Amino acid sequence: MGVDASDRDEPLLLVGADVVTLDDAAPSARAVLIRRRRIAWVGDDPSDVTPPGCRVLDLTGTTLQPAFVNAHTHLTNLGLMLSALDLGVAESVEDCLAAVRANVDVTPDPVLWGIGWDETRWPEHRAPTADELTVAAEGRPAMLSRSDGHCVVVDRTSLTALPLGRARGVDRGSDGRPTGLLRQEAAQVAQRWFVAQLPSATLRHARRLAVRELAASGVASAHEMGGPHRMGPDDFDAWLAGDWPIEVVAYWGDVDLDFVAERGLRRIGGSLLLDGSIGSHSAALASPYADKSGAGQLYHDTEELSEFALQATRKGIQVALHAMGDRAIGQAIDVFESVAAAIGPEQLRRTCPRLEYAALVDAADVRRLAALGVVVTAQPANDLDLATVGGTYERRLGADRARAANPLGVLQRAGVPLAFGSDDVQALDPWATVRSAASHPEEGMRMDATAALRAATLGGRLAARQPMVGAIRAGNRADLAAFEGTPAAPGQCVLTTVAGRVVHGLGLLSYA
Repeated sequence: MGVDASDRDEPLLLVGADVVTLDDAAPSARAVLIRRRRIAWVGDDPSDVTPPGCRVLDLTGTTLQPAFVNAHTHLTNLGLMLSALDLGVAESVEDCLAAVRANVDVTPDPVLWGIGWDETRWPEHRAPTADELTVAAEGRPAMLSRSDGHCVVVDRTSLTALPLGRARGVDRGSDGRPTGLLRQEAAQVAQRWFVAQLPSATLRHARRLAVRELAASGVASAHEMGGPHRMGPDDFDAWLAGDWPIEVVAYWGDVDLDFVAERGLRRIGGSLLLDGSIGSHSAALASPYADKSGAGQLYHDTEELSEFALQATRKGIQVALHAMGDRAIGQAIDVFESVAAAIGPEQLRRTCPRLEYAALVDAADVRRLAALGVVVTAQPANDLDLATVGGTYERRLGADRARAANPLGVLQRAGVPLAFGSDDVQALDPWATVRSAASHPEEGMRMDATAALRAATLGGRLAARQPMVGAIRAGNRADLAAFEGTPAAPGQCVLTTVAGRVVHGLGLLSYA
């Protein structure tokens, strides 16, 4: 899995790099010494601190920094995406279906799985139908996931077989028949059903592929957002039990406190959805969508959520709620405020409550979040791409609301702690997240580049309640990443270490 300095009891000295420490007391350096999983020394001239038998890695021409943290992702899904049919490049419904037809004979698994379609970019402005997908897939079970992951299309045969019952989100045509488009609970049922059809070997390969590619991208820690509606308990337990090259911090997206207690976890939620997504018209908004009647709906009762959050917080368990629309964000804040009123704001703060996404947060709610100390985990690379002129957000919300989405700079300057994540293949380019946060279409909502880098690296450590890892300073755990080029223009990742173990870039090792 890597070369581990702690196992070999050999110190590792990294020299020659421009070291960006993100430590305000000593923001730059030229060398870093690692001993027994931790940073032992940071400075410019290591000649007086280099111990005998020390391994030396020359990183001249690179920038060394704290490793990235993906603070919200779905790792097995990510691995499946890397080998799934990519529909993000499809330019029309027919183009999408043609890709499915071409994939039938080359997919070894019993089901076809495509990802990334976005009907707002197609001239038809609609999803494929179940009947069209049945023909294209030649009768094989097929599921096509929308780019936001909150909406899927399935073939007619699978649609009949799915245990949808009274699940919300089954789209129906004018004749009353299901079209094949599934949102909300119905999409979750479909995703679980299709995962169950995949061979165990496919899932194991997906897990290994996801963490390997993240390590190669300079990511040392990933927050796995599992849950009963995602990949289920078996997949969640596989992440808890596995020996991975990077750190996996697992969150269970449900209100079942017994489930996390049985596994010794001090956190719950993450994918505990209060609403859906803007692209699939399932985010709960304070006013109706611009292109469709209705304003979405809340998935949970506020009083029941508040009681759950109160029980968890009293036990010292961190609660992470997932809200996209402004109405759902308001509900999440109401929940946290009720907890603070019951047991005091300081006890709530000690558990570091989280709010995932928070795309449509208004000025009043920014102030409420800051007062509560809630960490907002945003997805700039995903969401800001949707907020471009003529993009999904503008179609769904109208130009004014779309421009106001994801006010990351406003949150930062108000004192709201930020962490960054990415659900999809954008996870493999963490620098895209930093660039997106610093280039919001609205200048007043942009973060400066350093603050964005902090959110993408140190922010995830705060969100996971990890005080002794993050900035490059003596005593912190040695989770580091080196990139070609300068701090202003970083290139390919050439080294990643996790707790002193080199998990990417072994070919660079040399011995003094």
